Amino acid sequence: MTEETNVEGTGVLLMGYGSPAGPEDLPGYLTDVLAGRPPSPEMVREYERRYGLIGWSPQLRILTSMRSKLERRLRGTAAPFPVFLGTKHWTPHIGEAIPEAASQGIRRLIAIPLSPYASPWILEPYRKAIERGRREARGEVLVDLRAGWHANPHWIRYWTETIHKSLREGAAKQMPLLSAHSLPERHRAAGDPYPEILSTTAAAIAREARLEPWDFTYQSAGNTTEPWLGPDITEKMREWRRKGWSEQLVAPIGFVFEHLEVLYDLDVVIRAFAESHGIGYHRTPMPNDDDRLIEALASIVLEGS
Repeated sequence: MTEETNVEGTGVLLMGYGSPAGPEDLPGYLTDVLAGRPPSPEMVREYERRYGLIGWSPQLRILTSMRSKLERRLRGTAAPFPVFLGTKHWTPHIGEAIPEAASQGIRRLIAIPLSPYASPWILEPYRKAIERGRREARGEVLVDLRAGWHANPHWIRYWTETIHKSLREGAAKQMPLLSAHSLPERHRAAGDPYPEILSTTAAAIAREARLEPWDFTYQSAGNTTEPWLGPDITEKMREWRRKGWSEQLVAPIGFVFEHLEVLYDLDVVIRAFAESHGIGYHRTPMPNDDDRLIEALASIVLEGS
């Protein structure tokens, strides 16, 4: 990047989901997730129980480290931009991060959602938060949204190497199950390409890792009466147990970092399910702030900066 480009004021905005730091945050956090509708006392108590079981979420610590590592990685490159952090459901909020960047002279932000899957279901809340932030910023801030990095070679490499390592270190042969968050079927019916995107990524990982056999599954479906995408992970675990695979390795490729859907939905609920069905539950480490993920993010920034 030239000196002149630097004066123009470009920055990077990493955008995560957001999570409460403690019980005092839960009512406000859940209200934001519910689009302004206050949660019931029962819902607050249930989420307090869930977060309590995992020792509360490490998300903000992970995102903060990710931000710092990416900023260091970009130094000395063609894009030594400052890196900002915003979340769509809690602090620091995207709607606050953009005005903060503007106050530091930033007039263009390369915004990267910390989900590689360019699904409208995932992206629409980010778009709304970006627009809120742009409205509240002093001066015009252009936002270059760089979504859809599910085929990034560094992302594929992380999962390929991590699954290989987990399988190699396992005491017994394990069945790899690649999982992602489910969503209501109505989104697919409306044309959301989420299932196809996930299928592409899962197939690329399995091909690079030379997995045989392997399977893909959904997890964390909502507790609603409408149908959600399947097959659910519990169905797949039972199916492969019947085929003789008593040890199973879950690779949550639908997520970038540890949060409730990994630490509670998988490590508490699905672990208990597995144990009750005579299945040995194993899970790969998450990317979090791993250097391979930082390389993926840096390549997104550098591409067309």
